[in-house]
Formats: sequence, structure tokens, C-alpha cells
Amino acid sequence: MKIYYSHAMPLYGTEEELNEKQSIVKNMPNITIVDPGSFQDNIEKRNGGMEYCLNLVEKCNGLVFTRFLNKITAGVGKEVNHAIKKKILVHELKNGKLRKVTKPVKYLSREDTVKMYRVWRIKQLFAS
Repeated sequence: MKIYYSHAMPLYGTEEELNEKQSIVKNMPNITIVDPGSFQDNIEKRNGGMEYCLNLVEKCNGLVFTRFLNKITAGVGKEVNHAIKKKILVHELKNGKLRKVTKPVKYLSREDTVKMYRVWRIKQLFAS
């Protein structure tokens, strides 16, 4: 069974991402996680962008998503709502637990998502 792991780009390759993946597997043993972050160097993803990710979602049996700074970012929101529209099982991972989601979610615009990422990155620089 393949589960698409929908999460914000700043988490790609981080310890938090690893922890979230471990929580997903703990809640759903014997699955394969499809991580869009692992396709970053893929030429098809670079050319196809969001459309490429939505096609990946359609090839999965389910989708698990997380929020970033308690917000649903633009890409994650599009993937979640696409999965719901396609009748693909969706769960939100929060505090290590899965909660089933059956209705479309509200999410940040692309512009607001980019702004939030910038502010977060600046705070990370000053926190170091």
C-alpha cells in the first residue's frame, strides 16, 4: 500500500520530516511512503511542478499530510483536496496520531505560503 506524504517544502530532508515519517509508519505498518521531497532532482517534477505531484497522489492508496506552523500550505492543500476529490483516503498527522479528513481543507495562497517560508527561514538564521 502506497501513502503519499504531503508536507511543506522547508521540512524536506529535516529531522522533523524523519520523525513524521516514523509516526506514519507506526500508525500504518507495512506501507510504502511516497515522499515528494525525494523527487526534487527529478526533471519531470521540475518541469511539471504541482501537476507532477497531483499525478503521484493519484497513484497512491492514501495521503497523510501535516501542517507547517499550524497552517496548511498551498501545495499541501491542493494535494489534500485533490485526493479527497479522487476519493483517496486522507489523514492528518498531528502529535503522532492520524485523524481522518473527509472534507476539503482551507489553505494558504501560494503567495502567503512563500511569505511564511521567507519569515520562517529568517527566524531560523537568527536562531542559529
